[in-house]
Amino acid sequence: MNAPRQGLYATLLAISYALHTTLIVEGTAHQLATTRDAQGQLLIRQLAEDATLGVARQDTVSLALLANRYSQRAGVVSMRILAADGHVLATGGNAPSRDGQLFQQILLQDRTQNGQVELTLAEASLGEVVRLQWLPLLLSLLIHIFLWLLYRVVARPKRSAQEEISNETLSDASPTQAAALNIPTKNAPEPILQIKTADAETQTAYPVVLRIAYSDPRGLLDTLTPSTSEKYFSLCQKILEEAIRVLGNNMPNEGTPTKISIVESFGANGALVGINQNSAPALGHLLLLAQLLNLLSDAVYRRNRVEKRFALHTCAAITEVDTADESTPNSTQQSAELIQHANASDVLIHVSDTNLSRLMIQFSLSALEKPVESLGEVMRLSGLRSDQAQLIERAREQILGRSTA
Repeated sequence: MNAPRQGLYATLLAISYALHTTLIVEGTAHQLATTRDAQGQLLIRQLAEDATLGVARQDTVSLALLANRYSQRAGVVSMRILAADGHVLATGGNAPSRDGQLFQQILLQDRTQNGQVELTLAEASLGEVVRLQWLPLLLSLLIHIFLWLLYRVVARPKRSAQEEISNETLSDASPTQAAALNIPTKNAPEPILQIKTADAETQTAYPVVLRIAYSDPRGLLDTLTPSTSEKYFSLCQKILEEAIRVLGNNMPNEGTPTKISIVESFGANGALVGINQNSAPALGHLLLLAQLLNLLSDAVYRRNRVEKRFALHTCAAITEVDTADESTPNSTQQSAELIQHANASDVLIHVSDTNLSRLMIQFSLSALEKPVESLGEVMRLSGLRSDQAQLIERAREQILGRSTA
């Protein structure tokens, strides 16, 4: 288990490093500007004293030598010595075209202006500041990286704490999620559902079964503690019962009600639902039930992921046994084999040709990309009609507690 809120902590560290970098760069730039201002004031005063006599005599040779001597100082970009009328007597500098901070001083003789000197010092660029402060910037980066790695180690829950948190979380989550999903709990009166839980000996009596399994390619279910997994299975079982109740337990089928039985309650291998007839309307209702369960498991998965709780997607398989061929495996065995070829949120179906032809009129079915040789033709539910989609959406909203009706 990773440390909690890693994204938030990484964002805070990135902001912290950006602020540190800005403060270091701006502080250095301010310090260099203060030093440059003091240096410029001192140089311009010295230059004015040295150039006063040469400007008074209009001695361009001595002024040129003076300008060359000052130009050799580091940071002097350009300089000019002007006469009283603005005529340039001497120039110098390391980079006359470069911008910088300008310093000026008027030359006075007997309280009369007889000239002017100008001196420009180079301003430090951002690259020069970073080059000067590369070590503090690097140390700051290393410190922030160390804090990130330290957080991943220190904040990661220990294994014993993980199990305790998981147990407490799911214990608290079961009633909470059941209430959020509008599912009855032990503290609330349960609605009367016509759902039968079948014994293992009667599993072969169902001509059509729906198997719901978890999509768990990483084997996360095996990492749960027994108590945690039991609570999660209990939540899934309540969702299954609520889905059957909302869609209707008794399905009209040529005047004979079709009973839905929960053959196997939710466990590590999922759940198994059986119906007592293999008519096309009954199969259609079972297809809608499978699609509804996948949508509900997706809603629970998204909600639990936000709350850092365990959840998995589901997949479903519907199989019909060929009663005329005694050598054919029963529907329960066929569903166990077919579900192995299902991906997350898939609904696979293997029924007789007669029922398949009728279902293809009502549902959008597509052939499975990789045929299952032992079963023959297998179809995947790929879409619903608008009225079917609206029915599923209304049932989903009612179970999730968002129904406005």
